[in-house]
Amino acid sequence: FGVEEINKYLLPREHRLEPGKKNFMGGNATFPSVGLACATSMKAELEQYMDYDVGDYCPDDWTLGQKLLVHGCDPLPRRRCLARAPQLYQKPLAANESLWRIPDSRNVRWNNYKCKNFECLAGNKPKNGTSNSSSSKGFYKCSECFDLLGYEKSRWVTVNLSTSTAADFRISDVLALKPAGEIRIGVDFSVGTGTFAARMKEHNVTIISATLNLGAPFNEMIALRGLVPLYLSVNQRLPFFDNTLDILHTTLFLDGWIDHILLDYILFDWDRVLRPGGLLWIDRFFCPKQDIDDYLYFFLQLHYKKHLWVVTPKLDKDGKELFFSAVLEKPPRPF
Repeated sequence: FGVEEINKYLLPREHRLEPGKKNFMGGNATFPSVGLACATSMKAELEQYMDYDVGDYCPDDWTLGQKLLVHGCDPLPRRRCLARAPQLYQKPLAANESLWRIPDSRNVRWNNYKCKNFECLAGNKPKNGTSNSSSSKGFYKCSECFDLLGYEKSRWVTVNLSTSTAADFRISDVLALKPAGEIRIGVDFSVGTGTFAARMKEHNVTIISATLNLGAPFNEMIALRGLVPLYLSVNQRLPFFDNTLDILHTTLFLDGWIDHILLDYILFDWDRVLRPGGLLWIDRFFCPKQDIDDYLYFFLQLHYKKHLWVVTPKLDKDGKELFFSAVLEKPPRPF
């Protein structure tokens, strides 16, 4: 690497202790980690990302950082510069007001988005003469998920049979599968604006929402609603210890695009962080009809208890695609 900051970052940093003495973590140096792709296919992009003035404001290049993440340069190296804040940042709404209110658009840096405010993301009006589609907003996953008072308001509360053919489950029904109060903490690994976490919060369950900013400020939206966003790529091992979470939910993330071996790694990592008796909620996974048995194998191999299990046609695809939804319980697996 020719960029000085990369070389400084990658060198092991020896601890300032007496020779031979180890620190509280049992080591005498700290070794930084970056993904293999940082030094191979993404070398030029990484050098661009790390070419900045130390102590000054960071470039407004979060899109470059996200590109590095999703292409395997993950985790990103740290930088010694100041993150830029929105020019007119406003105090967030109070916790008792923020869950179901559209946030103040001044709290986001909109430079790299098609929409320049939350009203554009939440609205259904055509933009600049284009058709009323999510592409006019700059993203296609969960095209209505910024509409807090419309589409989002009923999610996981009621079941829309006209669109799901009962592939949706209600939170109240899922929580009723376990004794009251047993489900307390978990992760939602999805593409969304935190509505699942908001609904679970109403049931006294704390959910961290893991997602990327895929064409819109998903992480900012989650935080401005008073919820916890986790900016995480599909490449990364979940930053939780083994057997610690009560529930793991996913929707609009695992679909038929995903490679089988990659899915295997993801599911085994999710299994690692779920505690014995914890719930894995697969919410509307969809794929071509001819692929469904191949994908179901990966969920069945974990030998979880089936609480809910539905395979049903995806109505907008004339039966050529199927939905799969399930709520599964991790077995104890005692030593």
